[in-house]
Amino acid sequence: MNVSIAVIIPVYNSEIYLDYVFDSLNKQTEYPDEIIFVNDGSTDKSEEMILEFIEKAKSGKNILINQPNGGTASACNKGVEKAVSDYIIILGSDDILLPERIKIDKKILSLDNVDLLFRPSFTFEEFPDKLNFLKKNHNLNKKYYLKDGVEMTIKRRIHIPTNCATLKRAKWNEIGGYNEKIRFSEDFDFWLRFFATKPKIKYEEMPLSAFRFARNYQSKSKNVELKFQSRLQILSDFFGNEANAEYKHLFNFVFAQLHEAMANDSWAISNYNNFRMYYLKGISKGWKNYSIKTHFRFIRSFFKR
Repeated sequence: MNVSIAVIIPVYNSEIYLDYVFDSLNKQTEYPDEIIFVNDGSTDKSEEMILEFIEKAKSGKNILINQPNGGTASACNKGVEKAVSDYIIILGSDDILLPERIKIDKKILSLDNVDLLFRPSFTFEEFPDKLNFLKKNHNLNKKYYLKDGVEMTIKRRIHIPTNCATLKRAKWNEIGGYNEKIRFSEDFDFWLRFFATKPKIKYEEMPLSAFRFARNYQSKSKNVELKFQSRLQILSDFFGNEANAEYKHLFNFVFAQLHEAMANDSWAISNYNNFRMYYLKGISKGWKNYSIKTHFRFIRSFFKR
């Protein structure tokens, strides 16, 4: 069975990175059936660069959709709405696909009708001249991907960077895509809802994509509290849904883990008052739900300025 793949690329002020994204698409040994750019209200030269790429594109269906700025979730949903291919890949406007990605994915998916094919990933800091393999995440994926997907997502035992996933478009539509009301962590919300449908998945060990992750990413973040509120809302909605009653035993663990994550985000930007606030709120659900490293950080925080 032949399958088709669309690459959906949400773009917002990405002129610095688009050239290497274009290069990764042009180097595909088998070109995507569709490449759909969604310009989410960019004010730089992104639109101009995309139009130039489309004009010179090798083949396939290549289109640009312009929309007022509505956020990543909105842009992704709009792109998938316009796609007709069997499968979709959501590619960040500063991420890359390795040359064999489309060809190998098509070969696998033509033989195995799964809802999701995913892989480990490389990362790079600013430009993709040196790739770093996320070995720890890969080892976790290998060990846990066949277990309950909801529980493993909640416990962060499986890791699916968006660009590593080749997802059946019909399944995306069944779930309803990204929740546009969520400002942060829309992918976390999506994977919870995805795995709650008991999908058929396949994990391949060869990394065929990479995403940009600068070392100073956390220090640039001014959205720790907004991120926390988004995740709290996602989990409240999930555990408040009676259809998910089988997972209610995980609530205390998840509550503590969320606060630990926010505490450590605060630590990364040297906000030690916030670190202690999140630490103390989360530990109310049980100190064993925290890592030893976080407990030591709590003690050290009193000696930090």
